[in-house]
Parts: sequence; C-alpha cells; structure tokens
Amino acid sequence: MNSRQRYQKGSLLKQRRADGRTEWVLRYRVTLSDGRHVQRQAVVGTTREYRTESQAQKAADLLRLSINDLGAAFQIHTVGMVACHFQDVELSVSNARRSWSTKQNYLDNLTSYILPRWGKTRMMEIKAVEVETWLATLSGKKTRRALADPSRQKIRNVFSCLFTHAQRHEFVPQGHNPIKLVRQSGKRSRTPDILSAGEVRALWEGSQLRERAMISIEFGNGLRISEAVGLKWSDVDFDNGTASVTRSVVKGREGNTKTEISRKLVPLHACQLEDLKAWRAVAPYPDDSDWLFASHLKKGRKPYWPDMIRKRHLLPLAEKLGIKKRIGWHSFRRSYASLLKANGEDMKVVQELLRHAKFSTTMDLYTQAFSEDARQAQSHVIDMVKTAPLSAQKPVVSLIVQ
Repeated sequence: MNSRQRYQKGSLLKQRRADGRTEWVLRYRVTLSDGRHVQRQAVVGTTREYRTESQAQKAADLLRLSINDLGAAFQIHTVGMVACHFQDVELSVSNARRSWSTKQNYLDNLTSYILPRWGKTRMMEIKAVEVETWLATLSGKKTRRALADPSRQKIRNVFSCLFTHAQRHEFVPQGHNPIKLVRQSGKRSRTPDILSAGEVRALWEGSQLRERAMISIEFGNGLRISEAVGLKWSDVDFDNGTASVTRSVVKGREGNTKTEISRKLVPLHACQLEDLKAWRAVAPYPDDSDWLFASHLKKGRKPYWPDMIRKRHLLPLAEKLGIKKRIGWHSFRRSYASLLKANGEDMKVVQELLRHAKFSTTMDLYTQAFSEDARQAQSHVIDMVKTAPLSAQKPVVSLIVQ
C-alpha cells in the first residue's frame, strides 16, 4: 500500500544578500525520481514587502500550494490557503476582469464571514448542510441584527466562487463544490419603495440647481448613481441630446461600468438639457474635463459622494414634502423602470434604456446606440413627471432592477 503523502509546510527564514537586501526564503524538500530527498528553497519576498513574519507566512502559503503534489494531496488545502491564492490571483489590482467595487465586496465577505469560521477547515471537509446551518445564524458585524437573505446569498455565492477557483487550479477535484447544494434564498424581506410621478416631480422641482440636475439625470435615465457621478461634461452632447456612459465612480474610485452593455449612449430630454445647462452656468468646475458633480472639498479632482447629497439634501427635502417612503438614489432607477412599464413600453425598449445585460435571452444585448422607440419611451416618462400633480398618486407596478 502506498504511504499517504504528507503536506510540506517547509521552514521560513531570513537570508541576507550580497547587495544588502534581506529576503524571506521558504525551504522545503523534494523527492527525486531515484528516491533521493534533496532540499530546495523559494524566495517569498523581501523584508520591505513583508515586514513581519506573519505577513511572510501568509505569502508563503501561496508557494506551499505549488510545491506540494496537488493531485495526490487534495485533502490538505484549507479554505484560508485557497482564499489567499484567490485574493492574489483574482482580486489583485492588475486583474481587470472584476471592478474595484466587486473585488471589495468579495474581500469583505471573505474576511468578515467566511474566513473567521472556515479559514482553518480543509476544503474537502466542507459539508453543504453545515454551511447552510451556519448561514442561518449570521448577523451583521455592526448592527448585530440577523442578516437579510440577499446578504446571506451573496456570502454563499462568494464561498461557491472560492470552490470554483480551487477546481480551476486543481486544489480540489474537478466537480467538487458542496456549496452548490447549499439552499439559501435571496428573496427580499420587503419590497423596495417606488416613487410616483408626482413624488418625483416634487423632489425634482423642489431642489437647488445641483441636486435638480442630479435628480433629472436619475429619474430621466435611470442611471446607477455610480454612473451618474462618473459623468464628465465632455460626456454630454448638448447638440444631439445624448450622454455617453463610459465609467462609474464608487467610493471615490473610478472604474468601468457594471456591465459592458452599460457603456453606451443614453438619450437626454430637453428638460434635462436645461437642468444641466443651468447647473453648468454656476458650477465651480464647468470645463469639459471636469466632473458634472465635482466636489469642491476635493477641489474638483473627484466627484461628490452621492450619499452625502442624499443625507443632506434629498432626505430632508422628502421629509419636508411629506414623502414617507425609504428613498435612496436607486429609488429613481426602480421608479424609472416602473413608469416605463406603466406606460406599456415594449420590454426590449425597457431593457435598452436600463442597459441591462439580460432582460430576456431573445433580446439584442449588443446594440451600440439607442433606437428612436427608446427615445420616445424616455420622453414619455419625462412628460409624465412634468404633468403629474404634486401629490402622491396610485402606486405603479414595481420592477426590481439592478
């Protein structure tokens, strides 16, 4: 019977080089084809890169995965070791496959939930039922309240992604992913509030120039707020009545839009163009290279944080107007989708205006410019808001949009 292959941790030590550098080195043994054992070493990094032994040990885990015979030693890889490799490969700055915000969400779920509970557990010992039971017990780190189902589902999805990564790099056998068997609903506990046309009009007309311009873009195009604050004056074509959505800004970091299809032209109504011109006339940063909503605190180098405007202007105005609904910037995107649906617009047109990657598998996902039908549908929403009475109306049918 063949002896069970042992996992090598090796030994970590410092070595000083002739040029004055000090490096962390991992020493380990390999077995040659003739049965002889010889010592090898691999450089982990310099002491400038990893100032403490703890940091160097984490970096060495990546090397340990490669120096051991993965095909015969599936049983030794822990969740923490694979997560370290996943962060180094998939969540690195150089990897452009995922946006910065997506990488942060993955990292937050890993460090806040998955690793504290499962970090030292071997990948091959993870059981679907145990993970399912654990998910049901999770609570928020700050609020200590039970996590909502959508949050639990995101954690489950990140855990599943970790197993997919382990399969790709042969840390676990192909097809081994117990997280796929974990049952976790993503259903919302409450339906998001939708603003009526009258409520949108009240917020729109009751705002100052900056907030009015931002609300105008939001309710008239349903942009994600990261896309709205990512606009620059050069993106707006006042002659042709269009805006080019090419970037997003999340927590002050500029990046790509959520999906490839999000990077396209959107139509601008005459009312929106008037709002933008009025804001540009008084804006402290009106040049083509400036952000539409450039922050004076950052001297125009970055746009405003939209949550600051929501807390200081949008919510107090809503309270003053007697609007009791929970309002966020995404409320305008949901309301835009619902008003389009209430107008009886074709769902392909709705998909085109919302710039979703998928609304139906039969829809054309790669249209580069909007159709005339889309411009007319967008105009219907603007006209509907302009003529709506300033009191609450009968709620429109809600669409949950991303």
